Amino acid sequence: MLKKNLFKFYFTFIIVFTLIGFSYSAKAESLNDNEPYKYVSVKIFADKTNIIGGETIRLAIEQTIYPDWHTYWLNPGDSGLPFEVEWNLPKNYHVGNLEWPTPQKIKFGELTNYGYEKKVVLLQNLNIPKNISTNPITIKGKANLLVCHDICIPETHDIQITLNGDETANKNLIETAKSKIPVTLNQESFFYEEGENFIIDIIGKETSFNQKNVYIAPEEWGLIDNNANAKVKITNDGYRITQKRGDRSLSKIKEFSFIINDKRNAYSLTALPSLNKSTTATTDPTNELTNNTVENQLTFTKAFLFALLGGIILNLMPCVFPVLSMKALSLVQLSGKEEEKARLYGLSYTAGILISFGLIAAILIGLKTAGAQIGWGFQLQSPIVISLLAYLVFIIGLNLSGFFEFKIGFTNAGQKLASQSGNKGAFFTGVLATLVATPCTAPFMGAAMGYALTQSAFSAILIFLALGFGLALPYLALCFIPSLRTKLPKPGAWMETFKQFLSFPMFLTAAFLIWVLSQQAGSLSVLCILSSMVAIVFIIWLWRVIPKQGLVRLISLMLLGLAIIFVIATPLLLKTEMQVTSPNTQNEQVYNAQKLSELLKGNDPIFTNMTAAWCITCKINERVAIKTQEVQNIFAEKNIQYLKGDWTNQNPEITQYLNSFGRQGVPLYVYYGARDVQNGERPSPVLLPQILTVNLIKNTVQ
Repeated sequence: MLKKNLFKFYFTFIIVFTLIGFSYSAKAESLNDNEPYKYVSVKIFADKTNIIGGETIRLAIEQTIYPDWHTYWLNPGDSGLPFEVEWNLPKNYHVGNLEWPTPQKIKFGELTNYGYEKKVVLLQNLNIPKNISTNPITIKGKANLLVCHDICIPETHDIQITLNGDETANKNLIETAKSKIPVTLNQESFFYEEGENFIIDIIGKETSFNQKNVYIAPEEWGLIDNNANAKVKITNDGYRITQKRGDRSLSKIKEFSFIINDKRNAYSLTALPSLNKSTTATTDPTNELTNNTVENQLTFTKAFLFALLGGIILNLMPCVFPVLSMKALSLVQLSGKEEEKARLYGLSYTAGILISFGLIAAILIGLKTAGAQIGWGFQLQSPIVISLLAYLVFIIGLNLSGFFEFKIGFTNAGQKLASQSGNKGAFFTGVLATLVATPCTAPFMGAAMGYALTQSAFSAILIFLALGFGLALPYLALCFIPSLRTKLPKPGAWMETFKQFLSFPMFLTAAFLIWVLSQQAGSLSVLCILSSMVAIVFIIWLWRVIPKQGLVRLISLMLLGLAIIFVIATPLLLKTEMQVTSPNTQNEQVYNAQKLSELLKGNDPIFTNMTAAWCITCKINERVAIKTQEVQNIFAEKNIQYLKGDWTNQNPEITQYLNSFGRQGVPLYVYYGARDVQNGERPSPVLLPQILTVNLIKNTVQ
């Protein structure tokens, strides 16, 4: 009967997954015939392929974009990256600037971008040297672009064209592309700001504009509010275009190049600063605050104690607490005559933690010494590590829930610990506790880790070991102090129920890690990892029902192997995708060094928040403090500029900012007070604690 049922199962399994495979294959082919895993195809053409020395030819770079996706113009707008080509040219060949067709205005939630959909052709001149070979000449390049829909994916395409060979010219394509390049107007134009508006005066009426349908696309970022609409009116001298201004100062802008599009025609103009109108005055840049004005006042002793205390607090984190609880409850099974066994058990657990923390410290110090811009939590910036951690806590949850049992388990509280297996189990439980603690940052940890990585390797490793010892200390105390164990509940049937209850924090941790993965590798990664988790359950189930012999056993083992390969291969195939970071609160701005520098030149107070999707402490602080209506109202009333930096994936700018305050991980909160109106100086920035409250923020910004 079992064989018959398994044969039915295998037949259904093969049919269903064959159909799924065909559907995915068809979808992949529909994306792009040549490159089925990319959303854009890039090809290169020329208006002339049989060339002579000393002439200039036109190259056309054609992008064919998957439906509902888009790429970006020279100025992407509120988010995105412009298209670029890295040419690998023969000696003495030169290319001119890219010539961009008129971009579309693309809404993306509350953001506005400038870019292209469906198909776009960019032009570029290629200058041929006077003396050239009579052999075929290959022009090669790499096209780098960002293509976006609900997520953004960076793509790189190899492009090439052979001149004086067999390739044919495509003059029609290039003539069509030329018609979509904005017409250059040489009319005098001037720009200035008036209140909250950015104004362009175009002198002369040689060109008429459809006043109702005009929009402008600036080549410079940050000077206008891209979400706002342009208003055009006729003046005595020509035309005046008014649009709400952006956040960037005009003081250093020498010229403003832009495209004006009235839905009928597009024109390219360059405006100069108006000498008769006022621009926003900025303070002397020499008064600008730098991040390095905050001095690291920690000593080795303080950092050591902070690390120890932070390690103790880590035990309360939802992913660590179940592991600690089961280890603690396993001690109630020991009799009063087994004190030596309990102490060895505690020492083994501590050794597992200390060795693990020492290894993490050595890797981190080695990478920092080699010049890598990383900090505490760097391993969580890898989708592979996040996937493996999600697997781990999910399997632990299954074990705690009773779905299956480890033969020699760190969670088996009902077994009396044998000497050898108990010590081994305790050691690897310490390793496990270290692994599941890595997504967490406890109070006091940030300052300690930041100090550690600015010291000698020996001092740094000692501070990391202090953090590990703090994590091990509660359990070590239970093992060495019998009177503490007497406070634990007596063993009984309740222990199995409690053990099953502890599986739910582990499942919640797995869910959290999957969400983090979606922020790193896109929505498809969620499907992949959830499928892998189903495969893990399938592996455990199949292992239970495999017959001892026969053809069904062979088929079962083959399926088991395929499932194991799928589970292992999935994390290795995931790649980090560039996500579009959009503001979550009304006055939130995305952090970058240039943006902070611009704001520091102004007068407004600034609050910076360095966070990451995998940082539990960060998310709690945002929920209970930063994103509360009370704090947001205070930010609005005091015109506090709120900058948020996302360190979910590796970001050297944010790493450098963290380092400037002596920190190697998130969260980091810094408040820059408003500039004094009398002396024109800002007060020193204030470094906030890693645990925030509404009152703490209110008192800081008062």
